[in-house]
Formats: sequence, C-alpha cells, structure tokens
Amino acid sequence: MSLIKKILFPVDFSSACQGTARYVEWLAGRFEAKIMLLHAVGNGEVLVEEFLLARKAQLDRFLANELKYFTTERVFVVGQPEQEIARAEQSWRPDLIMMPTHGLGYFRRLLLGSVTAKVLHDLDTPVWTSVHAESAPQLEAIHCRRILCGIDLSARSSDVLRWAGELAAETEARLAVIHAIPGIDAESYGREFVSYLTDQSTKRIEELKAETGVSAEVYIDPGEPAKVVACAATAYQADLVVIGRHGGDGLTGHIFQNAYSILRTSPCPVISI
Repeated sequence: MSLIKKILFPVDFSSACQGTARYVEWLAGRFEAKIMLLHAVGNGEVLVEEFLLARKAQLDRFLANELKYFTTERVFVVGQPEQEIARAEQSWRPDLIMMPTHGLGYFRRLLLGSVTAKVLHDLDTPVWTSVHAESAPQLEAIHCRRILCGIDLSARSSDVLRWAGELAAETEARLAVIHAIPGIDAESYGREFVSYLTDQSTKRIEELKAETGVSAEVYIDPGEPAKVVACAATAYQADLVVIGRHGGDGLTGHIFQNAYSILRTSPCPVISI
C-alpha cells in the first residue's frame, strides 16, 4: 500500500504557502494522494460576513487549475489554526501534513511559526516543512532522488528508518543515514575515543538496518546534530531529510531537543515523524 494516501495542507495564502503548494502537488501526484486544503480564520480577525465570504472564495480559487485533476477537499472554518489543524488530523486521518515553517499571521511570529511549532509538538502525523518554501522550484524541477535519514539511535530510530526506507522505495530514491555524536570533538576527547564511539554507532545502525530491512549508506560525524545534518544534506545533495521529532515516551512524547534546529537549518525540506 502507498505510504502517503492523504495529505492535509493548511493554507494561509502566503508566498511560503504558494511554494509549499508545488511540493504538495508533486507528492500528491507521485502517490496519487487525496488532498485537504484547510483554511482557518482566527478568532482575532474581523469576522464580518463580507470578509468571510471573500476568504472562502479565495480558498475556492486557490490552486483550482493546478489541482483540478486531483481528489481535493476544501475546508473553510473559523477558529484558531492550530486547533483546527488538530481537529482535521483527528477526523480525516491524513498520512502527511504539509506546511511552511512560517507564513502570514500566526505563522510569522517566529522563524519556526507558532502554528507550525504547535503542530510539530502536539500531533502524531508526519509533518513536511521547509524554511525555503518561498523560493520553491517550479513543479517540473521538483524531484526526490536522494533522501537523508537522521537518527539518534534512540528507541524511535527503527520507526524513523523504516518510514524513510519505505519512502525511498516508493520514490526510487537513494537513501543515506546520518548520525551525529553530539558534544564530542577529536581535539578535546582524542581521535581514539571518537573512533570508538563511531564504531559503536556503526554497529547499532547496522543492527537497525537488519531489523528494518532497509538498505542505506551510513555517515557518522561528531558535532552538533543540526550542523551535522545540514552539512551531510548539502554534501549528499539530499532532496529531502527525514528525522524523528518525538522522544522516548512514544508518539505523544516531547519533541526532540534538536528537531527544531534541524528544521531551521536544513538546506532542503524535512519530514519529521
């Protein structure tokens, strides 16, 4: 069965949202996925009838031509965006949520917008994000030939690697694994100690590959995880990075300490699960 059958696309009509739309169109086409376009008018906005009708009409026009051959559902609601996204996740059960890291209104408060941060922290569904959505390439230039999977060797690593492996298989992409050894550098700890930690990490990753049945190249480097992943993504020419974002308590656990940093610094889009 297809890994991605339903895509939830929160829409705010920003330039970042316009760029994200090209990736939505590409992924939906690649997986023949259904799309829900969700626009939430926040309670703090002017809720006069003319304004609401204009916004609904804007949603109806948004990507109407680009998505005319897709199975789409357009949902217009009044409510806080993060709450409405959560409701849609619970009722519609998407396989992937796609949204820029920032956009208009609530999205623009921080580089990693408050709505996006809330979705990443609270929801269980894999989330696609990109800090470069505003400069997204044209649809015909989007591809997924190389996927980089960042794992931290925690209990969730097998789930992350398995998901990345399935995505790579369905997109016929090459897959590589990157693992950062944080807080360690050769000058402070000596090359022998770094080499020992690298060997131990390599053994664990090979066990995970055997456990999941995933074939992948392996890269291990000491350093801050966000920097290590960003450098590896650039060197590998990755089109997509896959990481885990929830901690040892399972899908409802706290977000990994390094996930936000990786999302902010990745040179390519990130899917966090």
